[in-house]
Amino acid sequence: MLFKQITYIFLTCFSLSCLNAQEKPNVLMIVLDDLNDYIGVMGGHPQAHTPNIDRLASQSVLFKNAHANVPVCSPSRASFMNGISPVTSKYWGFSDWTKNEILMHSKSIPEYVKDNGYNAYQTGKIFHKTKPNVWTEMGAIADYGPLAYNGKKTIIHPSNPSEMGALGALDATFTSLADVPNVKKTDTAPGYKGWYNIHWKTKGPFKYNSETNRDLLTDEKSVLYFKNKIKELAKKNSKTPFFMGIGFIRPHTPLVVPQKYYDLFPLDEVQIPVLKENDKDDTKLQENSLGKEPRGRMAFRTLTEGYSSKERALQTYIQAYLASVAFADAMVGQTLNTLEESSFKDNTIVILFSDHGYNMGEKDYLFKYCLWDKTTRVPLIIRGLNNEKNAGKTVNHPVSLIDIYPTIKELCKLKGSTLIDKKGAKLDGHSLVPFLKDPLTKKWDGPDTALTIIASWKSKHPKEQHIAVKSENYRYIRYANGAEELYNHITDPYEWNNLAKDSKFKKTKEKMAKSLKKQLNQ
Repeated sequence: MLFKQITYIFLTCFSLSCLNAQEKPNVLMIVLDDLNDYIGVMGGHPQAHTPNIDRLASQSVLFKNAHANVPVCSPSRASFMNGISPVTSKYWGFSDWTKNEILMHSKSIPEYVKDNGYNAYQTGKIFHKTKPNVWTEMGAIADYGPLAYNGKKTIIHPSNPSEMGALGALDATFTSLADVPNVKKTDTAPGYKGWYNIHWKTKGPFKYNSETNRDLLTDEKSVLYFKNKIKELAKKNSKTPFFMGIGFIRPHTPLVVPQKYYDLFPLDEVQIPVLKENDKDDTKLQENSLGKEPRGRMAFRTLTEGYSSKERALQTYIQAYLASVAFADAMVGQTLNTLEESSFKDNTIVILFSDHGYNMGEKDYLFKYCLWDKTTRVPLIIRGLNNEKNAGKTVNHPVSLIDIYPTIKELCKLKGSTLIDKKGAKLDGHSLVPFLKDPLTKKWDGPDTALTIIASWKSKHPKEQHIAVKSENYRYIRYANGAEELYNHITDPYEWNNLAKDSKFKKTKEKMAKSLKKQLNQ
């Protein structure tokens, strides 16, 4: 009798352990906004202060050659959240992605994980515009502010150069949260003292009395939501796996964060990028801009017109950007600490990346939506389960953000179609799991180059847009008018010398052009 009882207890415990072993892992996906390579482990700026992201990278696999498929918020997020290339969806511009038939008839990541028994939580900015009814629960509203206000509308902050006003208040605001705006009365507006929230759901005064007596920024609200949600799930002892998307808005403009992050970077000590005089002269973006000044060129011109020197202008802007990156890193740190102090720490995959990068004055360009390295390349860090063997290792093979969806699919053993119906499209990306197992693997079934596309505004055909492909060592850009740029990253990491017309690189250019055509299915 005793033997039977012991056997029954053993078999019961064994069965329970098997069930626990088969439980799907949780996923924490952290998406940063407009973050280029200004983090410690990527070496983009020598003064970057990102101890928390760097710590995560030391525990993970870092993809140092990852690229956005479209280097601006809405189409980038639509592509990686649906796993569909902009070549397939033809969505590479600024229109409403929820009106794109292919994307709306394909399952986004939260929809797909929910089909596989997950709860899907979101806070902050994940989609640029949220697809209806895809999340189990939504947290903090993605308010980009606060901004200055004149009593009628948001305006450029008084501390920022008026020359930048044409860019709008959002992209022309970069100052400490402690620099509370005091907008004077005019003939057309009553004036206003204080910060102002800008999202239609949160629109209204943003309280700031001091660093310790103020309203929370969106990213701080997202951290608080995550802390409370993890505590709630742990208390319930929930066995339902979760997918959590945390979208931190900084370092997206406005570059407004608490003063202590500005204090990390004394203005006179801020280092500006290594720039080459007249570097834009052998580039082809301007001639493909339909006679208009590209927004990044306008931003650079008006910024530098607003200060006594180009150096001081860039120091001031980069100080604000570095401060915003440091703030975002602190938010990442609090999020990771919450996870690591919870019961979910050993069964949660962590994926951190940015939706695209940002040019910081290189080629007289201060913005995104271009095809050079500072804007297409992004941090991508994946900490899988039981990854101690490859912790801290890097992958140099080019990959794309659309590879994240199939990676989650494989890591979590998700099943079923990713299509809602026949109007949708299958995943275009390729799972990165082979690189997580062996960062030097040659057994990856994805392409040899990463593709990035921006609109020509001339056509709706993919092949008639402006397109770049990045291999391990070269970048090739082909514009809609046939103009080309080719850069050798082995000898020219700053992309100073366009080699497209250099006969010595004819075969290299032909090889890159062939890869571009292959990715376009031409």
